[in-house]
Amino acid sequence: MKKTVAIFGGDKESTYKQLGKKNGCDVLFHNGKARNGGTVKAFQPLVNKADFCIVLLGSIGHISQDLIKELGKELGKPVIFQPGKGVSAALRKGLELVEAV
Repeated sequence: MKKTVAIFGGDKESTYKQLGKKNGCDVLFHNGKARNGGTVKAFQPLVNKADFCIVLLGSIGHISQDLIKELGKELGKPVIFQPGKGVSAALRKGLELVEAV
């Protein structure tokens, strides 16, 4: 079954989607920025739809990181915190993680 990953942070949505396609998964993307404190409303639908989440630590603020971590716990979704902005290694790690379950 095809897996779905939510990627938070960064600005290379089309590249992330290409990497997902190459690895046999669908990519949901959010740049990590939301207006007027609406981050939970913006993040929750993506976390809910995803099999796992990747947070690009070099591209997203601490408050957003914490919110995604909490949403992951609440919804039972693994969250991978990737140093920097690279997605490839985190994507492989996430796919291995959800395949093992």
